[in-house]
Amino acid sequence: MYFKLMNNRPELLTGMRELLEERRHQVVTDAQTVNPVLNGGLEMPVEVTMDLTGVEDGREVSVTYSCCEEKGCRKGKAVLRACGKTFLFRALMTLVRELERKGTDDSFEKKETVYLDKNGTMLDCSRNSVLNVETIKKYIRIQAALGMNTMMLYTEDTYEVPEYPYFGAFRGRYTKEELAECDNYAALFGIEMIPCIQALAHLKTALRWDVMQGTRDTEDILLVGEEKVYDFVKACIKSATEPFRSRRVHLGMDEAWSLGLGNYLLKNGYHTKAEIMTEHLKRVADICRELGLEPMIWSDMYLRMVSPASEYYDVPLDSDLSDAVKPPQEIGLVYWDYYHDDENFYKSYLRMHRQLSEKTVFAGGGWVWNGVAPNFRVAFATTEAAMRACKAEGVREAVCTMWQDDGAETPMAAGLPSIVLFAEHGFSREPDRECLKEQFEFLTGSSFDAYLALGEFDAAPGSETFDNPSKYLLYQDVMMGLFDGQVKEADGSMKAGGAAESCLERYYERLREKLQGLAGSEAAIEDEVLELYIHLADVLSVKAGMGNRLCAAYAAGDKAALKEIAEKEIPSCMEKIKEYKRCREEIWDSESKIFGYEVLDIRLGGLLSRMETAQRRLKNYLTGRLDKLPELEEARLPYRPVKDGEEHKLCSCNSWRMIVSASPV
Repeated sequence: MYFKLMNNRPELLTGMRELLEERRHQVVTDAQTVNPVLNGGLEMPVEVTMDLTGVEDGREVSVTYSCCEEKGCRKGKAVLRACGKTFLFRALMTLVRELERKGTDDSFEKKETVYLDKNGTMLDCSRNSVLNVETIKKYIRIQAALGMNTMMLYTEDTYEVPEYPYFGAFRGRYTKEELAECDNYAALFGIEMIPCIQALAHLKTALRWDVMQGTRDTEDILLVGEEKVYDFVKACIKSATEPFRSRRVHLGMDEAWSLGLGNYLLKNGYHTKAEIMTEHLKRVADICRELGLEPMIWSDMYLRMVSPASEYYDVPLDSDLSDAVKPPQEIGLVYWDYYHDDENFYKSYLRMHRQLSEKTVFAGGGWVWNGVAPNFRVAFATTEAAMRACKAEGVREAVCTMWQDDGAETPMAAGLPSIVLFAEHGFSREPDRECLKEQFEFLTGSSFDAYLALGEFDAAPGSETFDNPSKYLLYQDVMMGLFDGQVKEADGSMKAGGAAESCLERYYERLREKLQGLAGSEAAIEDEVLELYIHLADVLSVKAGMGNRLCAAYAAGDKAALKEIAEKEIPSCMEKIKEYKRCREEIWDSESKIFGYEVLDIRLGGLLSRMETAQRRLKNYLTGRLDKLPELEEARLPYRPVKDGEEHKLCSCNSWRMIVSASPV
């Protein structure tokens, strides 16, 4: 279709063109006639007026469209109004969606209330996957279409600091030019890019180098009070913020559990975390003040100060924190919570945060860090409760975090349903599932139901909320499966002898068939994310119970079953793993910089190597070259002991090191 921006708003025209041309629409600048076949039957471009209103006029986004005839030509007219630039682009894409869906003949009007003045994402670019610039621009366009107006790139050591050449070496760090390019692009749509770094903890990869001696308290925490630390922190803050328009900066400072218990203790003796945090934050606040910045930090270290067990979420919900240790007045607190499904819990914690800081931001989670697949049952349950609480408590800023714990095994794109849900809560008191489905499929062209089915990888029978069986079933060793005992607890149909079927394998076989059905024909899959997960389900459909089948056949002396596994099942499984690996690498290449992929390459390559070893040892046993296989004689203990009558049979383990071997890795 053809669109023409009627009011002279050059600051909107480029963004409008970026969004519409991606959908193969055209933006014209004159009153040219157009081909009606390509324009929904209209002989003239759709005339669009985009009006930016003030908050005093109401926090609304509105779209009004009508079709009329002028000088013998049919044309459409649309008036878009919103109280923010990014919200105007949401209005624009709402117009486009409705025209694509309904056609151009019928007039319509849509109005939405803006519940969040600032709503955005935090994309993890520190856990090996450093998103490339084109991917960041893609997410900027998605956010613009959704009306999400802030974006943070979480960068522990993945940005350049010229004074410290080892900082971010071999990690895919962003140059200042790359970050400025992203910020300039975001500005086209009114999206504020906020630098997001660490200025206390979570700096293990940066502090690993010998040149950082004298700055370490522990392996991942800075040595508070050391002057060279503040030279380093200032250089980091200055370098991280220079490419961006925003004066706001997120300085992290979360989860510094061992603060003051390493080199600090040896040098200064024991001081409480409250004392050390106060000292450090005063110095960092002075740096920010000097640089004209508005800092925010994660809130957990302040809540831990009043916790009976130094935890984050166990502070009594009726606590009065008005006399608790507080950050400097100019520092905002970001309350991160992606674990609760109780709206009242969030309300109570939001109230406590406001006693600590007038600048409170809420951070929820998209749950793409559960392992090798997203966990939508947790993402949706926690987001729904949290967003209801934010609206009830009048919190006007929120961010959806997209962490990539333990190596970014789940592609960021697999979590798009979580981002859409978070966005829609900014414009609806209670978004319904059909609204989410329509918005997601409009933006991606993919099946919403298929993407939601990715959440079923870790919802196998016997699992609970935070379990991730798909990860340990993929990576665990077939000869020394540390989770075979856990799987056997859940696998009700597993019997002695080699012929037993695994109900988990049947579960993943059915999931593979379901994904193929939702994605389209097996030979015509276009969505690379869905293709990846079809391959993963294919792997698990033969590997999930293989370790237990091997043990059972070995114990029963069933060499025919062992031969079947060695000669048929293992080669078949390896081919399926290779397809999964190929697809994962292709997604990584399109989504991220190459740095960091070597970790997944090692993990999946190691899995294939161990399968080869298993095959070789089985064949040597079957031909008599080995008289026994000690690894199959070891008792299969459950990783997490299961009590009698307990329905929860499976468990969670999101550490590759803990999955692949009981020996140090």
